[in-house]
Amino acid sequence: MIQLDEQKAQEFLQKNNIANGNISKVAGDASFRSYYRIFAEDKKWILMFAPPSKEDILPFIKIDKLLLEHGFSAPEIFDIDEENGFILLEDFGDDTYSKVLAISTQSQNNLELELYKKACDCLVEIHKIAIPKNIPLYDDDLLMREVLLFVDWYLPFKKITITAPEREMFQSLWLDLFKKINKENQVLVLRDYHADNLMILPQRKNHQQVALLDFQDAVIGSKAYDLVSLLEDARRDLNEENRQKLFDYYLEKSGCDKLSFIKDYEILSLQRNIKIVGIFSCLSIRDGKDFYLTLLPRVLNFIEMRVSSNNPIFLQIANLLEKFI
Repeated sequence: MIQLDEQKAQEFLQKNNIANGNISKVAGDASFRSYYRIFAEDKKWILMFAPPSKEDILPFIKIDKLLLEHGFSAPEIFDIDEENGFILLEDFGDDTYSKVLAISTQSQNNLELELYKKACDCLVEIHKIAIPKNIPLYDDDLLMREVLLFVDWYLPFKKITITAPEREMFQSLWLDLFKKINKENQVLVLRDYHADNLMILPQRKNHQQVALLDFQDAVIGSKAYDLVSLLEDARRDLNEENRQKLFDYYLEKSGCDKLSFIKDYEILSLQRNIKIVGIFSCLSIRDGKDFYLTLLPRVLNFIEMRVSSNNPIFLQIANLLEKFI
């Protein structure tokens, strides 16, 4: 992890008339970005630091502006220092879905259902955004690059060898699955729409009560993808009864064709979770972030749920994955 240069950070803050601000780290994530709370004169901000040698802040800025223009609760940007990788942001506080659900004294299942319904409502509204042309497509090439993380990182982590014919078959079977995904009526996909990246803003109304974080990797793709992110969260367990209720709730609110949506959801569920075990293995091997290994069992359970189902479209990929999972 590249450390924050506090002198440069203070110089950036002083340009914004924030003198001698107290800088306190609040979060890092799976990328090289890190986040700091700035306190000065009874006010507070969030400072994002994205090392320019590792991260590009322009995609975050582009998607943030798009969400704000359409009335969503993305953090307001007060200033940008592209050269040093700084963005000064609105501070939404600490009430992520994960934290609130972890400490709440209310009935966990009832509060979870209430909060996640709001997240579904917000997702329905996001899917109404007219998409600009400068956002990349979640096409077959990108989907394939992601599942190959499983081969390139998870299998070496597990010390499992894959032969060249098996790798070729792995790619061919995935390509067949990707061709089955409905490519019509595609929408803005934030890609990491889960409990750590959603915050509660009770003073706001309707879908604006859901604050959005970590959307710089947004693409244009299936409506099903972000619902998978929400309901199959690598970081926390969701009540199984609530999971089904929320799936049905989203289907009803969105008006999607049920059979087509279920097909896309199940394919993208397997794709996303295969990708995630590759990413978590990479984070451990490459970056020494071994915490992510503690999340692998939950993700592997999601994979097992798909490949052990009676869905015939997964029969061949299930037979291959059985050798590796």
